[in-house]
Amino acid sequence: MSSDLKVLQVIPKLGYGGAETGCYDIAHYLPENNCKSFIVTSGGELLKFVDRKKVKIFRLPVQSKNPLLILINAFILIGIILVYNISLVHARSRAPAWSCLLATKITGRKFVTTFHGTYNFKSNIKKIYNSVMTRADLIIAGSNFIFSHIKKNYSKYLNEKKKLMVIFRGINVNYFDPTTKIEIDEKKIIKKMGH
Repeated sequence: MSSDLKVLQVIPKLGYGGAETGCYDIAHYLPENNCKSFIVTSGGELLKFVDRKKVKIFRLPVQSKNPLLILINAFILIGIILVYNISLVHARSRAPAWSCLLATKITGRKFVTTFHGTYNFKSNIKKIYNSVMTRADLIIAGSNFIFSHIKKNYSKYLNEKKKLMVIFRGINVNYFDPTTKIEIDEKKIIKKMGH
């Protein structure tokens, strides 16, 4: 990868869900491959594990669905994009995606979204709100099911300039290596089971 690539991921909260751990993993993968990594989030439990030497963190209320805060966040994101010369902005949720969409349109940066699930769209207003996830240059679906869902329900927002692709969720195989045993945990489990 190019060392000129600077990626800003925007996620409401850095907790322990799939979107959040994906954001965390990518944030740490990028610097290992000579890219700069940035995260904008409102907070979350995973923040304490982020290697601050590798990943720059910005705290903003990007979890908010308040239109005024979405607009304010967009202008702050514009500042971050320009000051740090961000190449690509990756939104992982709808509210921050609206801020990212505006910021990338103004700054001319590439915009990526990851569609992590099916969103409720009982009303047309809700469907328009959800459609922000399909307004990116690249839309990532986490599964074939999500890919089909996007094509079926959001086709009017897709065009030939946009790329829609599936990137399956993965796991960190080193973390889940079955040959790795933590002896203390093993002893606790055996004791708890009464053996």
